[in-house]
Amino acid sequence: MLIITLIGVGILVLTVPVLRTPLFSAFSSGSKKNTTYITDKVTRGPFRVSVTERGQLDSLNNVTLSSKVKGFTTILSIVPEGTMVQKGDVVCELDSSLLVDKEKQQQIQVTQTEAELKQAEENVAIQKTQNESDTSAAELALVLAKLDLEKFLKGESQRDLNVKEGAITKAREDLQRAEETFEFSKRIAKKGYKNQNDVEADRINVVKAEIDLEIAKEDLKVEKDYVQTRKSKELEADVDEKVRNLERVKRQGVATLAQFDARLKASQLTYEVEKSELERIREQILACKLIAPQNGQVVYANQDSGRRSSGEDVIEEGTEVRERQSIIQLPDFSQMKVDARIHESKISMIKQGLAVDIRVDAFPEQLYRGVVDQVSSVPISSNWMRPDLKEYKATIRILPDNGDITKLKPGLTAEIEIRVDQRPDILQVPVQSVITIGEQRYIFILNSDGSADRREVKIGQASDTMIEIMSGVEAGEEVILNPRTHFADELIDLEEQLAMAKKKQAEKQGPGSVDAKAGGPAAGNAGGQKPGGESSEKKKPAGGNAGGMLQRLDKDSDGKISKEEAPERMQERFDELDANKDGFLDAGELSKLRGAGGPGGGSGGPRPGGEKRP
Repeated sequence: MLIITLIGVGILVLTVPVLRTPLFSAFSSGSKKNTTYITDKVTRGPFRVSVTERGQLDSLNNVTLSSKVKGFTTILSIVPEGTMVQKGDVVCELDSSLLVDKEKQQQIQVTQTEAELKQAEENVAIQKTQNESDTSAAELALVLAKLDLEKFLKGESQRDLNVKEGAITKAREDLQRAEETFEFSKRIAKKGYKNQNDVEADRINVVKAEIDLEIAKEDLKVEKDYVQTRKSKELEADVDEKVRNLERVKRQGVATLAQFDARLKASQLTYEVEKSELERIREQILACKLIAPQNGQVVYANQDSGRRSSGEDVIEEGTEVRERQSIIQLPDFSQMKVDARIHESKISMIKQGLAVDIRVDAFPEQLYRGVVDQVSSVPISSNWMRPDLKEYKATIRILPDNGDITKLKPGLTAEIEIRVDQRPDILQVPVQSVITIGEQRYIFILNSDGSADRREVKIGQASDTMIEIMSGVEAGEEVILNPRTHFADELIDLEEQLAMAKKKQAEKQGPGSVDAKAGGPAAGNAGGQKPGGESSEKKKPAGGNAGGMLQRLDKDSDGKISKEEAPERMQERFDELDANKDGFLDAGELSKLRGAGGPGGGSGGPRPGGEKRP
């Protein structure tokens, strides 16, 4: 290889090459350094793996007062925001005029149903006594019917037979006496003591006595065969009817009482429903006054302006609010937290109990300490503009031993740095200096004579700004932070050479290794070991995309990005990303950019150095 150097004007000197590295020297000016390089030192010292995010302060014990009035109502009065209130103070009053009218109408309904309930109770009591009376009467009728039957069978029946038999005996005696008289009359008539008419009269008496005897016999027969049988059947039937009537009276009484009981229960339920509705309306009227449950400062529960729906108004007098809508918050300033959102690429590193460094934008000189209190297990609902964005909510509790935290107010913006891991003596370089080509990582070293060497390195863990170096460089060496700017062509050639070599190797190993990238045996980072024994999954650096993005977009190599250098999509969010409002974006601010991709090393995504292929 020849190095061509221009000396003076129009003089071309051809020199013998000196091979320093497998790559071209960046320039050949000897001992003079190229000032266009952005460089930094390889250092050995404490290495912190951390996740930096931004969030908003809020009270850890935040009491929210919401509307408990059903439907919609209007705010009649509300204390000014920021007012310090005491426990028991009325902080907001909602319109209750419609509820007051409903209360009057409902009171009428309650009065009517109460009267119906009392009437139903009396009807049940009356029916119970009526049932007792009807049952007693039916039982008495049955007893009397049984007595009539018993009286007939054991008394009247024999008495009537005796009467009939006595009539027969008397008729016989009358016949016998008439016959004797007739015989006597005939004898004395012959002697002339009676005339023939008297004799005839005695004969007629005999005939009459005979007829009376026959009638008496027939009466006895009728009494035995018909009268007593019929009367016995009638009395027995009357007893049976009285038994059935008693059962009928009892059943009818039970049925009637059941009807009155049902009406009573219906009246009770109706009364309870109407009374409950009256109590609910009265509770709603009381709910129109929001009472402070604790001392605190009034904060209106307005949604963030950027997220407020078009149909939801700000909290103020005259605003219509719905049921369960938050109106006022009373934060407890003695216990504060930071609500942050963690990108899905970093959520696996966040665990409950990790230490957190917190800096509030309003008090940048004060460092607060905190711990991860809660980490959501499900992502926050996606933004409709960016449905592929997955973020998880994390709650950072600010520790009370940070001095005066009462000056912190809800809504202030804070930057949090979650300390995932920290080791005392680690060789490390900035993330911008590491280049990934295939499965290899490279760093460009700036030599003392101004030339640049390429080194293959093995990496370990990575933070937002630094990467652990396992081997390949030494502490104190100077690394180039913008290698792709100066060595783009060489890197492209190297990528092509590595790709060709990998393809040839796959062809030698057979058809089964062609799809190595898809996870076949030849896949260098499909869960296997990288050269040097490092696991591709374990050694994949996280959070290095910010440095690579900075390197790609920093056209003037000043270590930051202006709005003119930013791409069109980034320009739309430039002011939002520019946290310190200096008109530029640095690596720390770029690390907050969501959706820039996950950790480096993926196909087409950011590399560990934060760079993509040109």
